[in-house]
Amino acid sequence: MSNVLITGITSCESRGVEALARTIAEQLNTEGGNKVTVLTQTPALDEQVLAPTGARCVADPFVVSRSWQQMRPRESPAELTARREQLLAETDLVIATGGDLHTSDYGVSTPYLRALTAAQQRDIPTAMIGQSIGPFDDPTDAEAWVTVAARCRLLTVRESISHGYLVDGLGLPEHRVRLSSDPAFLLPTATGERTSAVLRPLGLTPEDSYVCLIPSQGITRFSGLGEAQHAAALTRLATALVRTRKMPVVLVPHCHDSRRHNDDRILAARIAEAAGMPQVMTLPGALTVCDYKGVLSHAELVISERLHAAIGALSSGVPAIAIGHSHKFNGVLAETYGDTVDTDDIHADVRAFVRGDTVINRIVHDTDAAVLRTTLRQRLPLIIDRARSDFAQINRLLGA
Repeated sequence: MSNVLITGITSCESRGVEALARTIAEQLNTEGGNKVTVLTQTPALDEQVLAPTGARCVADPFVVSRSWQQMRPRESPAELTARREQLLAETDLVIATGGDLHTSDYGVSTPYLRALTAAQQRDIPTAMIGQSIGPFDDPTDAEAWVTVAARCRLLTVRESISHGYLVDGLGLPEHRVRLSSDPAFLLPTATGERTSAVLRPLGLTPEDSYVCLIPSQGITRFSGLGEAQHAAALTRLATALVRTRKMPVVLVPHCHDSRRHNDDRILAARIAEAAGMPQVMTLPGALTVCDYKGVLSHAELVISERLHAAIGALSSGVPAIAIGHSHKFNGVLAETYGDTVDTDDIHADVRAFVRGDTVINRIVHDTDAAVLRTTLRQRLPLIIDRARSDFAQINRLLGA
């Protein structure tokens, strides 16, 4: 049995983060029976959420986030140093996930390299899997990332845009970067019985036709948009979908953040109230990412501002459209559908979405869900195989 340390995790309050942590932990246990330790900002919460995987969750001693300080133990610098040394002394491999942490969008790229750097200084193997990288505005951040990436035993990206940026923009040798897909394409879904129970309070069943809309409370922070105009655009979209598609719209709050600026439940409730029609409804309850995937897997169409909610649909063979603020949305959706689908049909920039009704009209009136579904299901085995291959490579690193 090997000891694997997972870094790049912030908090499973975000179901997208939960999707990454849960999938990686389950794959490592399924494939090799390894002992998995997850570094996180909310260890008690994540320990409970990830309990089915057998993973141990500990407060990240390499990155201490002030915004979650009330959800982790207080430690002195000496205590943090001692814990770092103890964790590394027990570790056979460090795996970095995080999807898109390594970019200038959030300002946390270089701090989340610390665990990898410390491991490499001790000749502990390191891997980065399923990444979207860059772009970096600061050359110092880019240099720091390249220094660590060059020493990784395994480096995979989840879309071609990042692959091109690393090879053509940052100068990494092409043979060092492998095109893969997001680990969350391997996330299991809730059972049919569980999904029925989740939908029941809305008066729906998995056999009913419905559209899922996943709003992001946090997207305005990274797009320069006002909260009011963003909520108004989502409300127009929800009501137009009901009137045109003649089916209910289920609002899915994918992130239950303790910080108001990133809590999707607030925005979902606002949209439902503003819509003023019973067919626009919010999915209630403190649900797991597998519960949400169960609901998404039975939708006719999913429109998402949260990338991992879109992946939950796509990995179930359900057509999804992303409304995003960075290249990661466009890249992952384009990679999943392949080059036979026009990216304008599956992705919209959130700024264009909010500015007027052109994007809304295109989504509502021009989206051919049946065509997207057919294309997706033809392409999906390749995408899933790419994700599985990362764990085959990890097992080779561990000597399994």
